[in-house]
Amino acid sequence: AAELPMQYAAAKGIEALDTELDVVVQKDKPKLKLLGNAVPLFDEQGKSRGSIGAFLDITERKRIEEQERFLAEASVLLATSLDYQATLENLAHLVISQLADWCTIHIVESDQSLRQVIVVHANPLKLKWAQKWQNRYPLEPNAPYGPAKVLRSGQSEFYPEIPDFLLVAAAHDAEHLQLLRQMSLKSAICVPIKARGRTLGTITIVSAESGCLFTQTDLALAEDLGRRAALAVDNARLYRDATDVGENLRRAIIILGEQQQQLRTLQRITNLLSQRLTSLPGLLQVMVRAVCDGVSGAEFAVILLHNPQTNQLELTATAGLGRKRLLLTEFFDTQSGLLAQVFLTGKSQLVQIRSGSVGESTPTSFPTPPAAIYAVAIASVPAGRLGVLAIGNWAHADAFDVEDQNLLAAVGEQAAIALNNARMINALEEREERLAVQNEILARQNRELELTRQHIERQNLQLIEAARLKSQFLATMSHELRTPMNAVIGFAQVLLRQRSAPLGVQQVDMVQRILNNGKNLLALINDILDLSKIEAGRLKFKPEEFNLTALILATVAELRSLADQKQLALKVDAYIDNPIVVNDSVRLRQILVNLLSNAIKFTEAGSVEVRVSESPVQLILSIKDNGIGIAESDIEHIFEEFRQIDQTTTRKHGGTGLGLAITKSLV
Repeated sequence: AAELPMQYAAAKGIEALDTELDVVVQKDKPKLKLLGNAVPLFDEQGKSRGSIGAFLDITERKRIEEQERFLAEASVLLATSLDYQATLENLAHLVISQLADWCTIHIVESDQSLRQVIVVHANPLKLKWAQKWQNRYPLEPNAPYGPAKVLRSGQSEFYPEIPDFLLVAAAHDAEHLQLLRQMSLKSAICVPIKARGRTLGTITIVSAESGCLFTQTDLALAEDLGRRAALAVDNARLYRDATDVGENLRRAIIILGEQQQQLRTLQRITNLLSQRLTSLPGLLQVMVRAVCDGVSGAEFAVILLHNPQTNQLELTATAGLGRKRLLLTEFFDTQSGLLAQVFLTGKSQLVQIRSGSVGESTPTSFPTPPAAIYAVAIASVPAGRLGVLAIGNWAHADAFDVEDQNLLAAVGEQAAIALNNARMINALEEREERLAVQNEILARQNRELELTRQHIERQNLQLIEAARLKSQFLATMSHELRTPMNAVIGFAQVLLRQRSAPLGVQQVDMVQRILNNGKNLLALINDILDLSKIEAGRLKFKPEEFNLTALILATVAELRSLADQKQLALKVDAYIDNPIVVNDSVRLRQILVNLLSNAIKFTEAGSVEVRVSESPVQLILSIKDNGIGIAESDIEHIFEEFRQIDQTTTRKHGGTGLGLAITKSLV
């Protein structure tokens, strides 16, 4: 084939011939592009003898020119539209017309999934067949090859020749593998669509029935194409996002304007409700007017409050058009009307009555209702349900949108808080009035109590002085009475002991009575004297060392005659290891005498027991009897001065009631 231009030049006698030709040097290899230059040769007679020429391989130059032309055409396609879906479809068709048999493009969605946006083949039948099997065997996001891998790594995948083991790895099942083998896939390139450091998708080109095998040059071309496609896709998305942002901004401005109006209305109502609630009905009237002004579609507004006494909703405030007509509609039915249902359930309701449906939804006994009415419960968590707030429009069923409903719900909650606060303020004011009256009463009682306290203090001072004088008097009188009493006792004893002129039996009995009564009276005087000393704090103790056992035995011996008179057993258990103690023996003997004499006095039969027991830190002296006992209610009183269980003058057991009081004080 290379000799043809020379033979042609020689045959024609052409001086020179330049031509380009494609030469296939080996089967399944790309053609060489040669530039040939031939010059004819003539003999002496001027007859053509042949030609001489040279050939230059321009394959690479032609390839570069074709690539530049392809990229320029691709750039024009990518720049013609900001709709990247259509742009990528045109790009895929360009690819299969010049580079490959198959072209597939995947794009990353907002949820990071990979979506196939286009698959192209020159043969429509094969394309339809491929799309069918693509739906049956979708792309696996974690596949170790192809677009999924390129998306994860951001690096191109190049398969100069597609081996059979790669088809086996890609197949889902045996049938799928057979289909892949039937496609006669030869070579493949998968490049990322990357822009600003992000992988936006992939472009896959595949050689099949054409038998072409891709080279590194084709890979570089495909990567360049991927970068240009990335710019187009990124720009298209930015334009779309900017368009969406602009549209959203326009809508946001409209909504913001509406919300600002509603916020101003809500702020106005909040300011009204936060004021001092001097006139609640007047404040609610201002509120419904503000609602009518703040909701553009509201032609009227009403507030009904629940009366706990009548269990009915009562109209409290109205504003707008057709208020009297509204009262006659079915919505104000106290049993089944809309407002009653909203109050009972606490759920907001929107009623819309279209033209032609009035007769179906409204009884003939009621006048024509509003085309739209929206009612909310006046309720809050601390206050509960207090009433109903409603707005309406007579002509337009779509007068109230979601924002209007939200505004009314907020106003209903604010109204509930205001009403609850008003009731709490009224309750607090009433409580303050009651507290003021109670404080005045308490102040008066405090003044009276202060006067009483001062009077009691004066009486206490007088009692203390009287007690002091009493103690002083008792001490003085006891001391003065002891002297003559000792004389009486002494002379009685002298009379009983005289031997020169013995007394008769009757005289001895009389003198013995004098002696006994004198001793009893002296004991009483001694008790009164001891009590006065104790109360005055002038009783002094004289500690000394003595034998406790000996003291107990001596005291028991002195009182044994009293026990013998009543035939009582007087038992003593006073033997301890070390009986020597340091104490006031006189006062200890006085305690023992008082307790023993009491035990003997109140025991008619049985025994009286005296016992001394030891513990690691103390000696315990106890007297026990089985006498008449003491009632539980009287135990706390037996140590009181001058206190006896039987206080009558005819009591069986005598005594002054000072013995136990003195004993407790001494102990």
